Amino acid sequence: MDPLRDLPAIVDLIELGFWDELDLQGRKMLMQMQKIARRGPLVHWLYGDAFGASGFVWVEGERVVGNLSVRQAYPAWSQGILIGNVVVHPDYRGRSIGRALMEAALSWARSRNCRWVGLEVRADNAAARALYEHLGFSAAGRTIHLLHESGRSWPALPEPRSDWRCSRPRDKLLWSALAEAIYDPSQARIMELRPALYAFGGWDRAIDLFFRGEHEQSWCYGSHELRMGVLVRTDLYRRFVTWELLVHPQMGEEGAREAVVRALHARYAGKGWPVITAVHERSDVLPALISLGFRQHRALVQMLMDL
Repeated sequence: MDPLRDLPAIVDLIELGFWDELDLQGRKMLMQMQKIARRGPLVHWLYGDAFGASGFVWVEGERVVGNLSVRQAYPAWSQGILIGNVVVHPDYRGRSIGRALMEAALSWARSRNCRWVGLEVRADNAAARALYEHLGFSAAGRTIHLLHESGRSWPALPEPRSDWRCSRPRDKLLWSALAEAIYDPSQARIMELRPALYAFGGWDRAIDLFFRGEHEQSWCYGSHELRMGVLVRTDLYRRFVTWELLVHPQMGEEGAREAVVRALHARYAGKGWPVITAVHERSDVLPALISLGFRQHRALVQMLMDL
């Protein structure tokens, strides 16, 4: 893959292949990619060749009809790579193009002495899952992505407990430890759960959010060890809200309901805007969200292969 040459065609292909299954956040990311693709020579400077390559394309004539991206996983010392955006144009499916792209990526990973490869796939994509399993991948876990549609009413709920506190940047290690208690280690590797994802609060982050047109509120429950964490982020430009609800398994159904109450009482613009979230398939938060009117949008399976 040559980003300078191929990215515009790849973005069009991703839109064709994935648009219907993307949630609002996914569509936002795709539109950002489309803006970048239109910047021409800046693409090479912005992306370059991450870790020796940025992916592979399948070309028929001069037309890109298949794509697969690869990038180094965090942390770098784990010597892992993540595969994403495996997509083939509908007119060219059934010709083993996806398999050829995967085999090229795995060969590339082995030539660089990578130790593991991870990816995510929709749980209902039986053909893709069968291919990955045949190549040697196994399921590491599953996340459920849910949507509360715009205009739907919310039930009356009690006020959250008084011992919640606002999250601070130094709490990021506590958030990370809480996430590790929820997700299996192999699953966490593929999801790249790390402290930097949870550096909430602080002026630097507030300024960054301001220029992105977003507003964020985050709370912690627990002092030396977090038992619950709640993040509510509002996209003021695109008018949707994302929740991240981390609840330690030992908190059970009562803790799950309390986290949902804390999120629901967040003060943000657009109370009628759609809300999206994702939780571990075995989390007690899942039935609490469904009781509020959330519906499952998709389920993603995290898959791993050791090399």
